[in-house]
Amino acid sequence: MLLLSILTLAVIASASTMRTASAQTYPGPYYAVEPSQTTMGPSPAIGQTFTVNVTLRNVTHTNVPAGIQGVEIHLTWNTTLIEPISSTSKVGATGGVLIGPSILYALSPGFYDNQDNMIATAPYTNATHFEVAAASTVGPWWGDGTIAQITFQVDQQPLPSATCPLAFDYTALRDANAVATTHSRANATYTISGTAYETVTYNAVNYPVAIVSDSIITAPTSLGLNTTSKSITFNVTSTGSYCNVTIPKTLLSSTVDESNWTITVNGSAVTLPNEVITDNSTHAFLWFNFTAGNNVIVISATQVIPEFAATNLILFVMATTLIVTATAKTLRRRKFHY
Repeated sequence: MLLLSILTLAVIASASTMRTASAQTYPGPYYAVEPSQTTMGPSPAIGQTFTVNVTLRNVTHTNVPAGIQGVEIHLTWNTTLIEPISSTSKVGATGGVLIGPSILYALSPGFYDNQDNMIATAPYTNATHFEVAAASTVGPWWGDGTIAQITFQVDQQPLPSATCPLAFDYTALRDANAVATTHSRANATYTISGTAYETVTYNAVNYPVAIVSDSIITAPTSLGLNTTSKSITFNVTSTGSYCNVTIPKTLLSSTVDESNWTITVNGSAVTLPNEVITDNSTHAFLWFNFTAGNNVIVISATQVIPEFAATNLILFVMATTLIVTATAKTLRRRKFHY
């Protein structure tokens, strides 16, 4: 019967019985990803890591009298947002599932691509799921145990936020008699909060301003754009930290020099080493820090580009007028010759 259990595990694909888990207490065994909620951001999180445990719980003598002797899971995630960087199998180990050390594998624990090819070594950039299918040759197992620990790295931090399910797309469970065991599964969710993304509207044109901070950001409409002082304003509430603000040069611009950009916190100017200002052809990037409390941030530049847009509009109208006048004269000349 034990041999039948192991052979059945290798072709387990269609015989398992599974229930979708609810938020209630599970009456029988269930697979879970723990913690059920992982949240990162809004501070920069790209390149940071988090770890989850894939577990099997509530295998009791009452709900599985014969005990569990075979397990299989396929766990998936959003490959755009995160990627795995390592895993540790706990099958047959202390605190893990099944009884070791004699474990037979129909699917070795590890990362697989979308063609079900195992990726044996890092990097696991092309991995789309984690799989393992295993059976113990020692005897049945009861209890709560970990199947694997998986560590992920954050690859993207979308605006304003994104949610990534860590979900089982297939699971199976066999008792010591090779019987498919009814079970539930509890998926998990990874959520990343993106940069605060504020829109400044001027003359019906939208200018996006990105604010990265580990503080709470509140802001007036259009960031309180003041075309006279050439400034924007927002508030931060924190225990003391930083902001990194990205401003399109189509809104505000200055020579990248702290004498031309002014950052004030509650009316006091921020200076080196508490600010760093850089730019590229399209945006200015202003990093600065501040102390704890409720802070009013004002960022001022030397130029408000909409002013130039208005000037350009006047020049355009003047140029158009000249063209129309010249065209009219030409037409009059032609009419005269008729």
